Amino acid sequence: MKKLRFIFEMANNHMGDINHGLKIIDELKKITENYKDFNFAVKLQYRDDSFFHPDHIDRKDHKLIKRFTETRLGDINFRKLVSHIKENEFQSICTPWDEIAVDYIVDIGIEVIKVASCSFNDWDLLERISKYDKDIIASTAGATKLDIDKVYSFFKNQKKFITFMYCVGEYPTINENLHLDQIDFMKKNYPDFEIGYSTHEEPDNFENIQIAIAKGATVFEKHVGLSNDKYDLNKYSASPVEVNNWLEAAKRAKIACGGFTNVRKGFTQKEQDDLRILYRGAYASQDLKENSELKKKYFLAMPNIEGQLVAKELGKFANYKLKKNIKKNQPIMLNDLDLEYKIGNIMEKKFYIKDKIREMINTSNIVLPKKMRVEISHHYGIDNFFEKGAVLFHIINKEYSKIVVMMFPNQEYPSHSHLKKNETYFILSGDLIVDVNGEIKELIPGDTLTIEKNNIHSFKTKKGVIFEEIATKYIKGDSIYSDGDIPTDGRKTIINLD
Repeated sequence: MKKLRFIFEMANNHMGDINHGLKIIDELKKITENYKDFNFAVKLQYRDDSFFHPDHIDRKDHKLIKRFTETRLGDINFRKLVSHIKENEFQSICTPWDEIAVDYIVDIGIEVIKVASCSFNDWDLLERISKYDKDIIASTAGATKLDIDKVYSFFKNQKKFITFMYCVGEYPTINENLHLDQIDFMKKNYPDFEIGYSTHEEPDNFENIQIAIAKGATVFEKHVGLSNDKYDLNKYSASPVEVNNWLEAAKRAKIACGGFTNVRKGFTQKEQDDLRILYRGAYASQDLKENSELKKKYFLAMPNIEGQLVAKELGKFANYKLKKNIKKNQPIMLNDLDLEYKIGNIMEKKFYIKDKIREMINTSNIVLPKKMRVEISHHYGIDNFFEKGAVLFHIINKEYSKIVVMMFPNQEYPSHSHLKKNETYFILSGDLIVDVNGEIKELIPGDTLTIEKNNIHSFKTKKGVIFEEIATKYIKGDSIYSDGDIPTDGRKTIINLD
């Protein structure tokens, strides 16, 4: 599971005082030693003189220009601060405010470039940033969906999968204006990018970090500083004590959320025991004979006793054979049943797979024809479908064919080739990693890839994928699998989605 990342935004809170800046980093180091399960970074800001109009750089009546110019560290001290960040094992991040600043922070070895919200649609700046092979984080305060869509498309077309930070550009932000549901909006609309939360609420607010974690944000940013007799903190920057409380709240939320996975959680023995006492037990509704099938010759009632067949173990499709005679109204015990005879696994698996297919269609917003043949390919058996296999929606099969292929997260399709079929993949959603004769191709939505006949290829997905396969006529038996143990028959099952 990926570690949560916490970014401490120093901004100008070093006050242009190198010793004060070093002290802030030292205090942050002491705090973060207690949170080994998190990753940490310290973020600076850099403004070259070119950021200011030459006629205004010396103004004292403009609040921001005065603050920015009076708190600059100079090249030597700025580099010293960056070195101290790295020496304390923090990742170094910096916000450049113009193109010259971009070149400078790359030159001195800053590891991650941060785009401020006010620069989110500064295309000259984005163009310069995109020229470097650096991780990029971009804040989205004040950006419309169209603004975000443009930046999303810009970086995706360059195959740069950056981090979008949801934030509100009010300093500080009151709860009524936080709208943390926007994290859901960001995750849904920009699924290929990591989504984070940049906080500007009052520094003693610790519940919002927990909400953001529960909603699936994985990167978090907070303004930090250190007050003393000489310097005060602003209303949205956190003191070391508040930073520690913030991280402690995040730790509790992470424990409660249990991690970010695509699989159903396991169950403690206590949970299973506490639930089992509530299950209805199975009792014979008539005299039952040895070697007969149980079918519906039972009724369910409370209480159940230890070792008894209970409602959840019957299932919609399950059936059992009796190993002994059982009198009417007597409990049906698991030891009384031939458990090896249980049938219905294929039916239950199909029922589950059908639900997962519907769920993926609904969340991906892909439109499919009403009439089509739907197959599940399970090359190593239906029990292993979610590891090896795919769902095939057969749309057209004439001189040419069109199949829509769906694969679930971490699913793989085995190595094979075609005797007659040439095919082109067009990615609709998700990601696809294709191995063609040992050459790896990584595809994202909008990408296409053509594979000629006789080329050995396999593919897999990390997050799940839906793609079109446009090909010459689909011919049964045209696929030759590299693994000779994959059967030619019985590896596909028809699914009815109605």
